[in-house]
Amino acid sequence: MKCLPSNVFPLVLGATVIVVGWLGWASTRDPESLWAPGDLSRYHADVKSCTQCHEPFRGAATAKCSSCHSAKKFSTKSSIAVRDFHLEVVRKAQPCLACHTEHRGALAQITTGAMINPHGEFVFRATGTRTCTACHAIGAAKGGRLSLLDNATVRDLIEEGEGAHRPGKFADCLRCHVGGQLEIEGD
Repeated sequence: MKCLPSNVFPLVLGATVIVVGWLGWASTRDPESLWAPGDLSRYHADVKSCTQCHEPFRGAATAKCSSCHSAKKFSTKSSIAVRDFHLEVVRKAQPCLACHTEHRGALAQITTGAMINPHGEFVFRATGTRTCTACHAIGAAKGGRLSLLDNATVRDLIEEGEGAHRPGKFADCLRCHVGGQLEIEGD
């Protein structure tokens, strides 16, 4: 077994000190550009510092979410279904990150990709909607389960699909809409 030359250890140690020092300096000078995986959504555009949402070395913290999104705000500013759903989540001490995500860009939906969304982002683009509640009601009595609304958006989507778009079949969108295209190839 060959040993490394004795002058290699000081070089590795020196390089490590320089990299760690640069990371420390850059982290205090401009942490967002160094560590943020992407821009904040329009919903959180007013956040000024990483520490408003994140605990150092631990990531986003539900307690930090609750400081802005309190139970009182849910009670006064949300629909009854959304309020009841979130108050139940708060009561059960479930993490906000189980349903919400961030750092996906200014126009990103903060629930898409984080919650179990069988439609992906495709249905939001196809319908021009922004939230799940454009097509669904959240039933607090049903443990937060979604039910399909009977409104213009849902009726238009069902009609547009000529029978393929019907309750229970929307989750299979990408079987026909290859690659998230709005039109079926060959139409």
